[in-house]
Amino acid sequence: MIQRWRKRGKICTLRWFDVLTLTVILWGRSIIESTMVYLSYFGEVPVYEDSSASEAAVVTEEGEIVFSVASNYGALAMQVGLFLIAMLYLWLRRFDFRTWSVRLTWKSPIFAALIFLGGALLLDLYFMLTSPVAERLPFPGPIEGFFGNETVSKVIYGLFNGMYEELYFLGICLAVAPRHLKWALPFSLLVRVSFHTYQGSISALGIGLVFGSFMFLAYRYSKDKNLLPFFLAHSLGDIFGLGVLSYFWS
Repeated sequence: MIQRWRKRGKICTLRWFDVLTLTVILWGRSIIESTMVYLSYFGEVPVYEDSSASEAAVVTEEGEIVFSVASNYGALAMQVGLFLIAMLYLWLRRFDFRTWSVRLTWKSPIFAALIFLGGALLLDLYFMLTSPVAERLPFPGPIEGFFGNETVSKVIYGLFNGMYEELYFLGICLAVAPRHLKWALPFSLLVRVSFHTYQGSISALGIGLVFGSFMFLAYRYSKDKNLLPFFLAHSLGDIFGLGVLSYFWS
């Protein structure tokens, strides 16, 4: 079977079963765990048990999720393994990796900062509008930025996670024939929501639909379709939190 695949020419677009297979590889475990954690909020104490690490990530009384160093490195190791499996699948499928543009230019950091600020301000507005609803939900409200108690593990994990997520959403889900974007986009937004549900309904919808749509539109209308600024922008969101107004006033 591998020999037959390797004899075929390279492909630049993915089929529906490719996207589905890569979704299961990259996000299947996270979606299941996030859903289980979300359902547990309607039971007893909300604690996110990360089976890939020796310590748990705990939800504070302020609604902030605090991940341990072991959790960060455990999640990083798991994502690296899943990423390599996904790349092996694409290699066997003869996918042309040159379809993805990932280039470091002098514009990349500036564009990444602008994307981050745009997405952060958009989510600030979103959380302001939804705060009356969030107060009536069992758990939790918006997750605050954790710049004050940042650790090296969070930075390392955030840098890899930004690439891991946006390569899937912008590189894989959008690598379909143009006529299939009508289902690929909503599917990608649904996946983005599904593995963020452990943060609560409001946060999951904000990150998945609002931030996800913003990233799609920014990428769709970017001239060179360079993925690197989007990797960096997502990493900034992971490291500093998706919000900027809280740094200026409470």
